Amino acid sequence: MRLVLGALGTAVVLAGVVASGIQANATTGPNEGSLLKVPLEDRTVGGYDGWWNSTPVDGSPAGPEETVAINTARGKIVDYYNRSKAAAGQSLSTEDPDYRVVPDPEWPAHSVVIVDTATGKVIEDFPVTDKGWVIISDEHSNSYVG
Repeated sequence: MRLVLGALGTAVVLAGVVASGIQANATTGPNEGSLLKVPLEDRTVGGYDGWWNSTPVDGSPAGPEETVAINTARGKIVDYYNRSKAAAGQSLSTEDPDYRVVPDPEWPAHSVVIVDTATGKVIEDFPVTDKGWVIISDEHSNSYVG
């Protein structure tokens, strides 16, 4: 009996400690340094995901070895992807590629074009806002930023 009461007393004490810990965390709030200080609409997009920089579940490459995303309004590389470097866990930066941007008058205005650096061909393009947010249009020609 003493063993049962001892175990029950220990369980009650532990439950109290856990409840106190949860209560303390709930009242302190998030770390001030972790809060975003800029509204979402004022932030610039830092990169794009698509078929050109993904790997299917079977592990086969879905797109080219290396791509750059170029903002056609600025004529600058805004995203970079290299399949081998990414697989090796290396960080990728827009400063990394050896690709030289040569704006093409055929590129759609106010868009991002995805260029396969091996061929120099545009493999994807999509319209964006001034901050780089993708503009999505539905079948009724309504546009959304996403």
